[in-house]
Amino acid sequence: MSPANPDDSKITSPGDWVLIVDNDTLVRNVVERMLEKTGLEVVGAESAAQAFELLLQRPREPVVVMVEVLMPGMDGLTLTRKLSQRLEKSTLIFLSGHTSNFSWLPPDLRGIPFVSKPFTAAVITKIVEAAHAGYLRKS
Repeated sequence: MSPANPDDSKITSPGDWVLIVDNDTLVRNVVERMLEKTGLEVVGAESAAQAFELLLQRPREPVVVMVEVLMPGMDGLTLTRKLSQRLEKSTLIFLSGHTSNFSWLPPDLRGIPFVSKPFTAAVITKIVEAAHAGYLRKS
């Protein structure tokens, strides 16, 4: 059921946040703007190292961690493996503009959603809102 007022669908739980790990500043900024209407804080990291620093600084797990597959330093596959061992409630999502064929993903990572760039605000918002509902159920 859709709310009568579109603003009623806003996610407003205090402390809930989304982490975007992508070495491309433009992508991080665009995703942040796309998710403004959800009411979630969106935090960007340009590397795996910065992502781990941010996670240590926060008292709560992010609702969603979106990870670019191809990054300098630690790649997104390795980062996602490490995060999946550490985060209990967060939804992990791969982002990539380099492929829409996911058959190359290692078997242990095939259950993680994959979003091909470019994507729309509607697609990302729907994913984040569904993840938030799951996050709240795990609380």
